[in-house]
Amino acid sequence: MSGIADHSAIANSSNNDDLQRFLDSHFTSLESLELVGDFLRAEEHTHALLEADLETARKHTEAVVGEASEVISKVNAESLRLIDLHSKVVGSSVDADVSAWQFRDGTKIMKLVASLAAGVGEHKKLSQTKAYVDVVVDVEQTKAMASQCRDEGDSPGMLAAYTHAVSLLKKSCNAESTHQAHTHLLELIKQTVLDIWKDAEDTAAKAQNAALVKLGWPGKMDMSMAAAVETFDAGFSMLLSLDCVNREYKSVLARCCPRVLGNKKSALPLEHLAKAVDIRMRYHFESNRSTNRVDRPEWWLSQMLTMARNLVPFLESHAQHVYQEAPLPRLDIRNEFLRLLQPIVQRKLVHDRPEYLKSGLVISHVARELAGFEQTLRDVYFYKGPSSLERFLSDVDVFDAWMEAERATAMAAYMDTLNGPDAFELVYDDDMLGVDDAKPSRIAEKVVLLVEDMADRYSVVPSRMQRLQLLSITQFPLVIALVEDVEEEIDEFNRVTLAFIRESNIPGAFGINKSPGQTPLISQLSRLAAWYQTIWYVEEAARDWNNSPNYVDLWAAVCQRAHAIDKHSDPRDWRDCCDEWNAKDRELLDDVSRQDPADSGDDWIDGGIWERSIGTLATLKQRVLDMLGKAVNSDTVGQLRAFRKKNAWAIKSADTGASLRASVELSSALSGLAQLISSLADMFPFAAFTRLMRSLSAEIDTFITDRVACAHSFNVAGGQQLTLDVETISRVLVTSAPRADLRRMPQRVLPKAKECALILSCAADSNSPTLTTTGSASAIPLALSEWAHAIADTATDTKEAMLVLKKLGISHLSVKEVRKLLRNRVDFTDSSV
Repeated sequence: MSGIADHSAIANSSNNDDLQRFLDSHFTSLESLELVGDFLRAEEHTHALLEADLETARKHTEAVVGEASEVISKVNAESLRLIDLHSKVVGSSVDADVSAWQFRDGTKIMKLVASLAAGVGEHKKLSQTKAYVDVVVDVEQTKAMASQCRDEGDSPGMLAAYTHAVSLLKKSCNAESTHQAHTHLLELIKQTVLDIWKDAEDTAAKAQNAALVKLGWPGKMDMSMAAAVETFDAGFSMLLSLDCVNREYKSVLARCCPRVLGNKKSALPLEHLAKAVDIRMRYHFESNRSTNRVDRPEWWLSQMLTMARNLVPFLESHAQHVYQEAPLPRLDIRNEFLRLLQPIVQRKLVHDRPEYLKSGLVISHVARELAGFEQTLRDVYFYKGPSSLERFLSDVDVFDAWMEAERATAMAAYMDTLNGPDAFELVYDDDMLGVDDAKPSRIAEKVVLLVEDMADRYSVVPSRMQRLQLLSITQFPLVIALVEDVEEEIDEFNRVTLAFIRESNIPGAFGINKSPGQTPLISQLSRLAAWYQTIWYVEEAARDWNNSPNYVDLWAAVCQRAHAIDKHSDPRDWRDCCDEWNAKDRELLDDVSRQDPADSGDDWIDGGIWERSIGTLATLKQRVLDMLGKAVNSDTVGQLRAFRKKNAWAIKSADTGASLRASVELSSALSGLAQLISSLADMFPFAAFTRLMRSLSAEIDTFITDRVACAHSFNVAGGQQLTLDVETISRVLVTSAPRADLRRMPQRVLPKAKECALILSCAADSNSPTLTTTGSASAIPLALSEWAHAIADTATDTKEAMLVLKKLGISHLSVKEVRKLLRNRVDFTDSSV
């Protein structure tokens, strides 16, 4: 007790000392004692704040202690659980009396946890191993169940096994693990899924195909066999169910097992139906069998049509309903099956491609058969889908081989015909063609047939650009070659003058093959006529081509392209750049929706794809016709040379009889003229013959006026002789043609020569005797003395003189020519003449 008191006294003494120091330091004067109240209040406030903080700290401490107690309890419970787990793993506990363990010592707890860590890791490995073994066992059981269901024909069981296997694959793929064991497990599941898939698919496909064979396919199918139909339904439905599973797990299969999906892009049962067709196609048409003929595409295409024809009705009437029962997107079974045939067609085309490149003309045959095949699919089965023909011709090498083969073959055929001795011989006569129809020569017929045959072959080409390229490369060159060869013949012909030919009587001289009874001139004119008919026939054919739907369609495409590129460009220049056309040009040419005639300018209405060729042929035809006219006119004028040299036109009255006869100098010329006109009428149609006769009539009319009437002296008797001669020549011109419609040509020929004869046969005065001739033209009603002075007087106005002459029936001669004729009248004297 005394000790405690001593300690207390010491404490009180210490406190007093502290208080004294505190007062000495804070209250040094009497004035500062006045602040004691304020200081005490401030200290009391501070004490209250400290008390509040202390209470808060106490409560926080109690909460922390409570949480710590809970943690210690949990650690204690978890430790006990780990000890039990450790006992299970190791087999016995480290301490038999586990419940008596106390964990107040932290060192003991950490040692225990460390000792348990190894056991927990081992347990984790064993758990993973157990899970791996469980999955492997599940996979093996699933595989065994699938095999058993396959052997027992249990389709639902196989489907369930496949579905379960795919679900295992999904879980395994979604698990995030890079452990090697997981990789091996994933590979095992993949292979299992693939194996079950193959078994299920093969089993269902075999059942479906076997049922089809029992029903009679690929021949005509017998739907009365109920068992076979039921088998087909089972296989078809199984394949649809597998398809449903694949669609449900498509993302997983695509990522982890893409071999299951493969390249299938359609309903699974339809894939196998197309595969059945493919197997038969490969066997018959891609093997060493005799049916594998590259030049016979119609064989394998017709076989495909036969198989489709026998199967499509069954698909429409039966399989479509089975498909609709499956939870799959809506699908037209018929159209989808036909679409799946296209890859088979394309593979066959690729298989035969090397042979196509060797024999380009086969390509046109293949293209035509393909077009017929696809047209049948569209027209009969309402097929809508991709075109194998378009894909086939999109191969640049194949299309170029076709064009080159067409060009080379056509030019070879053309040259063979041209080099023949009868190239320009006409092959038809009036009995087979109308008298006014163009009659083809052999070369003209060959050109037209070649062009039309090629047009018929490539009419099946879907692309307008490709058709235009074929036109430019294969057809236009034929027409151009014909024009050039005829021009060369004409140039050679011009080297030999017709005058010299006429003097040559040697058959075959200068290239003239004179037929019996023909003069050299007629033989040579026959050559010109043959060239004319050749060009005319091809020109008429080109005009027909220009208006045909195929070429009108191509012209529309050309105009559309020109308008799209440059509104002011000439669409007829398309050939200049067709070798450089690209994808943009193809789009412009092949896009039907862009073709608007109203936007293509006047060329749409007035032009045509053959317009320039027609113009070239027409120009050449006119050149030949001009040469013919020149040759005929030159020959006729030469025949009239003796008539021109006749000087005895001032006939004495004693030489005139009751009637006159045609001049002797005309007899030979008229005979040759009649033969010439008759030959021309046989050589040429009415229009061309009419143009030749007009030219000939004008030439003779000018010749008589200038070289006879205005060049010699006449009296009234000589004038009447001239009148008779002119009428005789006119009659020969009109009546020499064998055809009645040609003889009905206008009778007013040689108008100027007839008016010359009227003036020269006009009576000098009213007292002169009048001579008559049989069949003579009407005479001028007034004598020369009554009107010649007004015409001959140079002071007379030309218009007034023409009015006078017109009243006298003179309307074709000029005043100058009439004055010259009046001066040639030796029996008429007038001071003004």
